Amino acid sequence: MFPAVPEACLRRKLLRAGPLSFPPVEAARPSLFSLLRRSLALLGLIGRAAGLYLRTALVGRGWLRTPPERLQASYSRFAQRFVVVATRYRAGLIKLGQLASLRFDVLPEEISRELSRLQDRVPAHSAEEIAAQLARELGGPPEAWFASFEAEPLAAASLGQVHVARSMKGEKLAVKVLYPGIERSVAVDLAMARLALWLFDFVAVADLGQVYRQIRASILGEMDYVREGRAAEEVARNLASDPELAMHVRIPRIHWDTTTRRVLTMEFLEGEKIHDPQRGSSLAADREEAVRWATRAFLHMIFKDGFFHCDPHPGNLLVDAEGRVGIVDFGMNQRIEPTALAALRRNVFASMRRDPDLYAESLLEAGMIQPRDVPTVKEMAELAFDPRYFDLTPKEMMEMDLGDYVRRMRGQMKRIKSFQLPDGLVMWSRAFSLLYGLHTELAPGIRPLELIGPYVLEFLQSPPPEGANRS
Repeated sequence: MFPAVPEACLRRKLLRAGPLSFPPVEAARPSLFSLLRRSLALLGLIGRAAGLYLRTALVGRGWLRTPPERLQASYSRFAQRFVVVATRYRAGLIKLGQLASLRFDVLPEEISRELSRLQDRVPAHSAEEIAAQLARELGGPPEAWFASFEAEPLAAASLGQVHVARSMKGEKLAVKVLYPGIERSVAVDLAMARLALWLFDFVAVADLGQVYRQIRASILGEMDYVREGRAAEEVARNLASDPELAMHVRIPRIHWDTTTRRVLTMEFLEGEKIHDPQRGSSLAADREEAVRWATRAFLHMIFKDGFFHCDPHPGNLLVDAEGRVGIVDFGMNQRIEPTALAALRRNVFASMRRDPDLYAESLLEAGMIQPRDVPTVKEMAELAFDPRYFDLTPKEMMEMDLGDYVRRMRGQMKRIKSFQLPDGLVMWSRAFSLLYGLHTELAPGIRPLELIGPYVLEFLQSPPPEGANRS
């Protein structure tokens, strides 16, 4: 449990601040009219999706002739329309689009590709709104709790924004504030998402009820800053078990006396973004070293702890003057359940052995596929384990003509009718894809197995995977 603010301390702070002026609780919150307009816009998207599905079904049954490229263009136009609506209404819609883009087992590639372009950066809310939210949450205006509080935000995203402040002791802080009334907008977004997934559940291959539960849990989790603070502390404790990581990786310390469910106060980590072009080509070696330590930290979370930060994109990674890597923004975190972890262990073991049979068995035992799809998964694994594509550096991958490989893999995936990802593995795959992108952009010469190998071997040792004695 995080410590409560001592009553005497609270009283001194409030007396020092003088008379309090509390803005109305409803200030800056979305009106019923704006929520209705939001709902109608989302219903319009659902209608478009229904029309697109009907057209796809008619083409699939041979009742309508439409060239594949025209159907794919329709998918792209729908996704582009969603991006326009999400960018306009923001709040949970941006998060919904980003999370939906991960569900390659549900959405066509054209839709996933467009949704993945959604940027979680929006115009900032006014300083008055943020001050009002702080007053409601902390029991007093910013000056009652902070020696200074910068009105201009450091960053603004779809759910909240970050301001730089100073504690009464002079420590530099980053204060993350949830937007006033954001819960109402997100509630509408989730209700519309639930309606859409309920409508299409009976015709979808994957369990859309499970998809909704995963998306809902992720968005609501990002809106709980107490949960985020605890996640940061848990990751810090876990990484501290490795002395080398403790020396090279920093996690911001949480200031619980000014943290609530809607306000998160943490240590301000100095440094440049890991991909900041100001670092220049002369520091390329230093940047590659930073990528190595960042990757080791995330591999430690994933393979040793089973609890990890799900968003290792360059914007969440800083490098300070001493070359240490700072990891920020723990709102998107995930714990992999023991059953899923056991299935993942068997799957990784199969991949290391390049064993298509064991690979298919691991997916079957995890409930990710049905028995009828085992032969298809074996074929897909044989393709994935092709020596021409195995253990290549990002640079080698970029230099290859992978068109045929991608077409073959996509064709195999479409044949797996029962495929669905269990809780935890969606974010697991997201974290890995972002780590791979980090290497591609900033350290293309690093060979993945060079870093992953030691963690995978330890991961496989306890408990030993069943079927390890297969011939």
